[in-house]
Amino acid sequence: MCNSKPHRVHKYAALAAMVSILLGVVTSVANVAVAQTSNFGDLQSAEYDAAEGLPAQNGFACSERSGRVCSVLFVGDSFTHGRYTPVRTYNAQTPGEPWQPPQVIDENYGQTGEREESPTEPGPWGGIPGIFSELGQEMRLSYEVHIEAISATSLKKNYEAASDVIAQAGWQAVVLQELSVKPLPRSLTNNDHSDPPGFWASVQTIEQAVHVVAPKAQIFLYETWASGDLAEEIAGDPTLPGFSEKYKKALNELLDANLASYRCAAQLDAKVTGVAPAGEAWRRAWDDGLANPNPFLSPSSSLPLLWYGLNAVNDPPIKKPDYHHPSRYGAYLSGLVLFVKMTGADVRKLGASEQAAAELGIPGKLASRLQQEAWLAVKGFPLTWAGIAPRPCNLVNTGD
Repeated sequence: MCNSKPHRVHKYAALAAMVSILLGVVTSVANVAVAQTSNFGDLQSAEYDAAEGLPAQNGFACSERSGRVCSVLFVGDSFTHGRYTPVRTYNAQTPGEPWQPPQVIDENYGQTGEREESPTEPGPWGGIPGIFSELGQEMRLSYEVHIEAISATSLKKNYEAASDVIAQAGWQAVVLQELSVKPLPRSLTNNDHSDPPGFWASVQTIEQAVHVVAPKAQIFLYETWASGDLAEEIAGDPTLPGFSEKYKKALNELLDANLASYRCAAQLDAKVTGVAPAGEAWRRAWDDGLANPNPFLSPSSSLPLLWYGLNAVNDPPIKKPDYHHPSRYGAYLSGLVLFVKMTGADVRKLGASEQAAAELGIPGKLASRLQQEAWLAVKGFPLTWAGIAPRPCNLVNTGD
């Protein structure tokens, strides 16, 4: 009788080889993704000082050591300024006093007309740019951070109202965040404001205008998260059987569609530097059990919310939970993603004693975990096809 042991050995060796090949492919793709991550181009390199864990500075450096300061403008709406305190006013420049880092300069503070800030959301605003600025200060990277945000406003209307601010020669980087539903297909949201082609056109319009006056400026797209309120609206009555499954499906569809749409905008305009995938970091935090993805369940989870929800004291005052805007946890995670994408810095080195988290009231252990999620969202292998599809535009239903 033939001995079957050698055959089993060859079988296992073949399986091991196949696994090795597959792992190699995944690693190669992941390495390509990391290689494509922007590090402020000429402003900073992706090399790290082994002693400090900071980006080594080459060319036009933005570090305390070089004495040069890079000017960054964040353009968006309440998903940029955060809407609620303590995020909305975090690190905002004190009116009437000279600017000093890590303060954020609010371009719309004191303005009238379309740029006038709502009395229910008093400024000056710092928001998520304030978190970015604080991280830069701790990493000894020098940024003068500005915010031009108008609540519930698309990029198109934002540019129409503030083109003189956005298209300035002094910017080294401009970050664009679209009205939350606009990048999403109308077939998914059933919302008249959904208009992916309009979003893509606005990105191109602003990119071109900025590069006319600031040819070397880098343009980043700030891909935001899925709205829990919208996912609930799509899923239906939370009290009916099957809601949880429908809600989870809706939430993931919103995340996928948003990521694909932002990636499409970047692919259609080759002069866009890259996409900061905050929505993917939120997805990772949910999948890894760091935050509660479904606040409509009863009894509710003890995990923190990345959305704001409802607190004992709310500024501005609200009467029902808000599962649309970010909480301090969601804002912090988004700020981390923007910082990793734009600078290449390893935020994981900041750890539990990171200052922005402490000032926002985020426990150190959770801050460390969120730093890890942000790093993986930018540097790691994407979780879904929407994050790796070579033609992301094909994944977005434009109704054509």
